Amino acid sequence: MTSPDSSIIKSLFKLYRAGDYRALLEQTRSLLAAHPGELALHSLSGSAYLELEDFESAINSYQKALAIKPDFAKLHNSLGIAYLRTGQLEQAAGSFHNAVKHDSQFAQAWFNLGIVYENRRRLPEAAGYFKTATQLNPVYYQAFSSLAKVLWELRITEQVAEFYEKALAVEKAYLPAHLGLLHFLEQSNQHEKLHDAVSRARKALGPHVVVRLYEGILTDINGKHEEAKTLLEDITIEPTDAWTRYGERTRLARLAHICDRLNDTTAAFQFALRANGLSQEISDGKGIDKASFLQFVEHRRTYFVSENIKQWPDYAPGDGLQVRPRPGDKSVPGRGNEPVFIIGFPRSGTTLLDTLLRGHPSIEVAEEIDAVPRMVNRLSGDADERLDALATLSDSDGESCRRTYLDTLARHVKPENDSAILIDRFALNIIYTGEIVRLFPQARFILLLRHPADCVLSCFMQTFYETSANASFFTLEDSAHLYDQVFGLWRQYTDTLQLNILQVKYEDLIADVESTCRRITDFLEMPWHPGILEHERTAGDRPLIGTASYNQVTRPLYTEARERWQRYRAEMQSVLPVLEPWIRYFEYQ
Repeated sequence: MTSPDSSIIKSLFKLYRAGDYRALLEQTRSLLAAHPGELALHSLSGSAYLELEDFESAINSYQKALAIKPDFAKLHNSLGIAYLRTGQLEQAAGSFHNAVKHDSQFAQAWFNLGIVYENRRRLPEAAGYFKTATQLNPVYYQAFSSLAKVLWELRITEQVAEFYEKALAVEKAYLPAHLGLLHFLEQSNQHEKLHDAVSRARKALGPHVVVRLYEGILTDINGKHEEAKTLLEDITIEPTDAWTRYGERTRLARLAHICDRLNDTTAAFQFALRANGLSQEISDGKGIDKASFLQFVEHRRTYFVSENIKQWPDYAPGDGLQVRPRPGDKSVPGRGNEPVFIIGFPRSGTTLLDTLLRGHPSIEVAEEIDAVPRMVNRLSGDADERLDALATLSDSDGESCRRTYLDTLARHVKPENDSAILIDRFALNIIYTGEIVRLFPQARFILLLRHPADCVLSCFMQTFYETSANASFFTLEDSAHLYDQVFGLWRQYTDTLQLNILQVKYEDLIADVESTCRRITDFLEMPWHPGILEHERTAGDRPLIGTASYNQVTRPLYTEARERWQRYRAEMQSVLPVLEPWIRYFEYQ
């Protein structure tokens, strides 16, 4: 079988470089009729189809090319890109793995693997692939920026700014790195560095909307709220792609915050509505919705009833169900050999309590880590289908689940002394209370409460990372429904399990911080330490506060947020019937 003349192939490459993809395809189609086994024709066809966003045809062409030369790494990489563009992540991962199998020095294929694993939310692997890409290509600024973003999501914050800076050292005008660095410095309360980064961004980008956005945010941070409002309202960001959607959401959310501070509740609520609309778009684009988390809650409401719990061999009936501790259980590190959990509902003050307790030299806090979900996944499966296994849990399986939890905890918290007490602070671990108690019968829980209407309003007014749990906060109605479902499950737990709980109200915490924290240290059997009251210093020493309260706990304790919902009573009318039973139950009336 003959090949086309080399001059013809050169002319085809020239068409590709010129961007004349349709003319290229017309010629390759006729040539392939005569030369069906020509690698270059199939490869060029695939690349033209890819540029024209005809991904299925691109995939078909690349597969034909690989049938001719199966060890061609660049073709595997191109096929992976086509799969990635169609959302076929498993197939994309396979193609990129084949690319690096045939060429281990192929930095772009390693980078593309990082993108796939980031989209699959397998962030540790994604970070590893991005890091490999930067090692193979020290000027791969896109990989440095992506690595910084993933490390930030993993709460491995020490090198986040450094990797963003490495990206910008190579490409001073790379917008994603500027946006990521500015957002990181703002959320970590590094205001002096933020000011410097904004100045450098203006030099590199000019009066770009990202620069103007963060100039407005800096003005707000400096206490000039009216001026900041004017600056941010004068910006127009059309949300047409990923970064513009995030940028516009940031602008709207900041305006909601400013208007709330200025007591313009009508404007604040409208800005929050628009920001949440963009949050919905972002979540939808990632395939995230509220249904899966609500299903987790519903599964537990169905399973955790007395009839099922009585099947647990470690429990005996009594007033509620009394747990019999495992003799000599030494599986949990730290004082007392039992884990401690701060739980509740988002925006109930858990970040503030976390920061206060960190002021005690013998208390270590893990902030929103995935130790409990990992333990639960090992027990119940990713699809949450094995809750019945709690009744037949063997000693070895129980120990394996506990070890999963403890190993994950140890990666995030390394106490300086053996007598330190470790606290796992993740509000929505409240839904896993049943599994926690089954595996750690002596666990202690600090339940932090806030007026249900204030809690729900604050969730609606805030922006969060995109998760199935947070997808319920885009409307007041969904926020109130989630609150009702979560605490309905919590009430089942308290009715059927013997729990070691200290209930703390946010309102009491901000009204009398010392007395409230003394109750907590007594519950933890820890001596009082005055460092607990130095929360502003403690917050300032933290490298990153990774929750929505990052810009509040660094300020003196304030009471403006108490009864805030009353200023939004008109907007809250539709959800008060859902919340009123809980207002009474938690004795807020």
